[in-house]
Formats: sequence, structure tokens, C-alpha cells
Amino acid sequence: MRSMLRKFIAVTFGLMLTHLTYAQMEATSYFMNSLPQITIHNPAFVPSYKFSIGLPFSSMMMGYSNNGFSYNDLITRQDGKVNADLNKLVNSLAEKNYITTTGQMDLLRVGFKINPKLYMQINATGKMYSRAQIPKEAAALLVDGTTPLIGTSSNFSLEGEGLSYLETALSASYQMNEKLTIGARIKYLKGMANATTERSAMNIAVNDDYQITASGDLSFKTSGINSLGQSNYDFGTEWKNYSKNNGYGVDLGATYQLMEKLTLAASIIDLGKISWKNDLYAYSLDQATANYTFAGVDIEKIVNGDSKPLDAELDSIKSKFELKEGSIGSYSTWLPGKMFLSGNYELMKNLSVGALLYTEKFQGRISSGVSTSLVKHFGKSISTSVSYTISNRSFNNLGMGVSFNLTPIQFYIVGDNLLRMPISLIANGNLNEYINNTQFFNVRFGMNIVWGRIQGKESNISVTGGKKAPEKAKPSYIRARQKSRK
Repeated sequence: MRSMLRKFIAVTFGLMLTHLTYAQMEATSYFMNSLPQITIHNPAFVPSYKFSIGLPFSSMMMGYSNNGFSYNDLITRQDGKVNADLNKLVNSLAEKNYITTTGQMDLLRVGFKINPKLYMQINATGKMYSRAQIPKEAAALLVDGTTPLIGTSSNFSLEGEGLSYLETALSASYQMNEKLTIGARIKYLKGMANATTERSAMNIAVNDDYQITASGDLSFKTSGINSLGQSNYDFGTEWKNYSKNNGYGVDLGATYQLMEKLTLAASIIDLGKISWKNDLYAYSLDQATANYTFAGVDIEKIVNGDSKPLDAELDSIKSKFELKEGSIGSYSTWLPGKMFLSGNYELMKNLSVGALLYTEKFQGRISSGVSTSLVKHFGKSISTSVSYTISNRSFNNLGMGVSFNLTPIQFYIVGDNLLRMPISLIANGNLNEYINNTQFFNVRFGMNIVWGRIQGKESNISVTGGKKAPEKAKPSYIRARQKSRK
């Protein structure tokens, strides 16, 4: 019984890691230089304040993204009635459908400007990331059954990855010259939990005589999960074991002022990995035994109340495809690496427009997105941003953000696909239209303590994040001639 409970908790926790609703690309906040959290995207960025402090819960982020479907792809409306339409859902799916989730929470963030050229920041942040992959063939099999497979076979795999960890980091941004600024962040990682698919394959073949042959191959590794199902588990005494999961990472970035009002930026984020050593368990199917051919049962016997033939078939399938569990040695997983490329142009004082290209690579899969933003500062007190983002086959994402800079307190909320929420509420009187069409969403909100707003020539930093060249002093002999004329 205890073994079954541990399996249930391990699989459930693994599914939670791969299905929690948090998102990946933060486009709207990228250009909001009023926020100390802007350095998350590029360690070379310098916020608008010389000093900032973020206490626990000062910054929280969550969201959701998938490249496959929205709620409207699951239903049809006719005569005022809403009906589930599974065929419509299957037709809307991509060949591989990824549900990607992520979340962050700052425990501490302190930023300070050492001198006009050097800015540094220290942070401790809890992070989680998860992703599930569902092939279109799997959904089609559930909806259409095996009839379309007669005379053929289908090979598909369900995959999932998830990890949670604590990041402690030190970053520095240094102005090399009037145009170029470089930045780097060194990170020490403590892994909390991990679930990852090492391999996954399922093959189903249907002969012309309707015999169904299924075979499977699966290996699923976990860390920090199996012990949760033990009756004597006590986090108060077990938490020290999680300190065994160590890792390191680095972020690199740069900005370059190409023209007086145009600043380019590039960064690579989360280059690193974690070695998992605590509570290691694997769950697998043995490829040699995980295969079975179902030739059918005598329906007449079942109708007459004899369920033994069917029970025997089910017992055989269960024994063939039973997950095997066992402890394993340590293993490592890479962080989801990200790359940002951007350009920002100052249209006029306190108004700029930016374009962003984002790419993420994790477990061999590359996902990308593009975004454009308009940032407006209303004096020193209010900063705003609106954006349009294309990501994961989703094209209706209007983002918004606002920070109230009431020095020394700063309140803010910013996110992608947020603007459509009040638009839907005003136009329809409810949020149904917004929710039904959402494939991509994230929000970051919190409070910072800030002071020492950076002004123009004092720091050689423009409102776009680029560097303004200081005015050149006139030669002494020219000043002398001008003085004599006076």
C-alpha cells in the first residue's frame, strides 16, 4: 500500500510540475527601465534608480503559454448552447503541443550604483519551470479511436519536464565607453525538485483483422519527490537533504548605442545546470516486456454476464505496462536557456519604442517570440508600457504595464496579454471572451523601495537605456579668446 502511495504522489507531483499555469516570455517588462527587475532580462541594463531594495514578495511572476489550443478550439456554439467539439480540438492542434509554465518570486533584491560607470545587484529568487508535450496523434487516438489506424501504425510520445530551485546571484553592469556597456551575472543554484522524461515512446499498430498491438518505452527520473509519500516524512528534518542539489549558472549581456537615439541590446540568460543528488527515483517501462497484442474478446460472453475473459485481458495489459520504480544515481539537468535581441528608439523625451526577439532552448526544443513596445514616462511619478507580442502560434496578445514611482515606494504591475482583459470587460461586460481566446499570458507585480533617480548627464544614461555622450569641453585657448572679446 505504501509503495502504491509513493507512486501516486510521485506521478501526481510530476504532473503538477508539468501542468502548473505560469509562462515564459516577459516582453512588456523588458523595456520598463523604471523597474529594478529589468536586469532579469539583461545584466547590462541599468534601472532608473541609483538604489533599490526588494524585500520578500516584492516581485512575483506567473503566467501561461501553449502553442496548441485555446478554450474556443474545444467548443462550438449553436442556438445559444455550448457543446464540446473534440474533432474541432484535434484539428486545431499542432503536431507537437507544448504547455509551458514558469514562475518566479523574489526573496531579496538589492541594487546600487557604485559610480557613474558601475551598477551592481544582488538577488535571491525562487524559480520554477515546467513543460508538457502532447502529440496530436495522442489526442486523435482518444477522439477517433483506432479505426483510422487500420493497416497502419502510429508512434507518439508524451513528455514532461519540471524543476524548481533557489537562485542566489551577483550581477554587475559596467560602461566600457560612451557607447558600449557590458554585464554579467554569476548564479549559485540550489535545486528543490525535478521531474524529467529521459525517453518516451508509444507505438500502436492496427492490422486489417483489427488486431491491436501496443508497445511502450519510458524512463522518468525524479528528485525530491518520492520521499513525500512516506508516512514518516517531515520537511522540518528533511529540508537539509535538499541542499545536496547544487548548480551554477551565468547570464551575459551588452548594450550598444548605435545612434544618438537608438540603443541595441543582446543577452544570453540561464546558461547553467543543476546536479540532482537528493531522493533520486526513476519510473520506467521495460521495452522488452511492455508490448501486447489484443485480438478481441467474446462479446456474447460479456453480455451474458461472464466478465472473466475481459478481466483476464485487463490483467495481462496491467502486468505488461506496469511502471517499475527504483532508486538511481545522481544526474544533471540544464536550465532553460534564453536569448534576447532588442532595439530601442527614443521618439522624444520620455517616449520610446522598442522591438524584441526572444528565443528559448530547453531539452532540445527551441521556441521563439517577437514583440514591440511603446514606453511612456509621465514625469517622475508614473511609467507606462504597452506591447504587442506574437508567441506560440498566438497573435492576439496586447500587454500593458504601469509603475507608480512614489519615492521611496514603487508599486507596479506589468504583463503580456493583460490589456485585452479590461478591453473584454468593457466591451462585453465580462471576461469570457478574453479567457476563451487566451493561449499566452503572464503577469509580474510587486513593490520596491527606490531612491536616487538617475538624471541625464549625471549618469550618462538616457531614458532608452543608452548612453548619452557628454558634451566636450572647449579648448582653453578658445575660452580665453571668448573671454577677451567680452
